[in-house]
Amino acid sequence: MEQVLRGVAGAVTAITGFEKGSGKTAFLSLALPHARQAGPVALFTIGSDGASGPAKRSRSAGIRVEPGDVVLTTEPLARASESRFEILHTVPGRVALGRLVLGRARRGGCVTLVGAEHFSALSQAMTLIRAEGWAASALIDGAVARMTQIAALPGWAPPGPESTRSAGRLQFAFAVRADRGNLARVAARIRLLDRLADLPLDDGRDPEVLRLEGPLTSEGLRALPQGTAAFSLEDFTKVFVEPPEFLRALEARRVLVRRTFHLLCFAVILRDLSRQAFLEALGPHGAPRILFNPYEAA
Repeated sequence: MEQVLRGVAGAVTAITGFEKGSGKTAFLSLALPHARQAGPVALFTIGSDGASGPAKRSRSAGIRVEPGDVVLTTEPLARASESRFEILHTVPGRVALGRLVLGRARRGGCVTLVGAEHFSALSQAMTLIRAEGWAASALIDGAVARMTQIAALPGWAPPGPESTRSAGRLQFAFAVRADRGNLARVAARIRLLDRLADLPLDDGRDPEVLRLEGPLTSEGLRALPQGTAAFSLEDFTKVFVEPPEFLRALEARRVLVRRTFHLLCFAVILRDLSRQAFLEALGPHGAPRILFNPYEAA
């Protein structure tokens, strides 16, 4: 587990989950000390609809920061925190909890993370933090069941000739809480994400690869030209096909992506379910990336 968690240092890591209560925020807190090995950490949250509200505030309370860490929060919450934040930048727009700011902790303490109304504001804030050198890593408490958010995040890599296809140290972790009631659905989602994360990169040199734009739906799969042996997508977040149907497509055709994201791990909490039963339901795909009950291990 320690080796996996060390992978957050120097990277942008989005932590998403299967459903509410999957353990996303707990995993962020677990990964935070490992991210600090590379220097100060930038911390963000995303609401379930890409915004924040009072309910999101209560769920995000209690993130522990250390001197130098940078957070996106509101000015009133920054002023109220024991961490005595230095206001680095005012983010355009407001939320119900006040004006959004980027603040740098002057001492250790707890703070409530608040998400921006629009995802573009989060992306701009992250880009500014990287350009100014305010943080070496970023952790994002992402929305549940929303993989498209990953593709919209800026990576930590400097611009260069490979920037159009490289995610720039952009990665994600997927948190789940599994029990007998949701075991089949959880296993299906993990199997799909495991395959999606391993899709090969389309380098643009194979003329036989059909390059698709936009989301891939069931209708789009059925509308592929007859004889199509291979196609590529912008990235795996463009797949909007049920797991069984997409896995069948992988058996029939080569599927590639033009931008890849690293899958750090599946953080799995088991409730009234043995590891053996979970792994039997999962099958061979996904098992090497699983961290069982990482919070208990910590």
